[in-house]
Amino acid sequence: MLASSVRAIVAPLLRECPQECGVVNITRVDISADLSYVTVYVTAFKGSAAAMAYLEGRKKEFQKRLGGLQTHKTPQLRFRIDKTAEEGTRIDQLLERAAKAE
Repeated sequence: MLASSVRAIVAPLLRECPQECGVVNITRVDISADLSYVTVYVTAFKGSAAAMAYLEGRKKEFQKRLGGLQTHKTPQLRFRIDKTAEEGTRIDQLLERAAKAE
């Protein structure tokens, strides 16, 4: 429930990301057990560094919007680049090399 609310707050603002970021998507939202932290994982198809700079630059705005959620305390917002796809590609390449070596 809280994760979907966070996603609904952050997702529309991702459309305003600079063009050098390319398409920026939320891949997952993790919430700490004590609700102190919300970590939003994103992918940026062109520029991960530009996307993180944009998100960090607007963090106060995002944080303020989180304050409107019906929770006992407002969780601290964190952004991270999701490296799952990169890791998957790396594993595929390793498996392909192993298959060729046989």
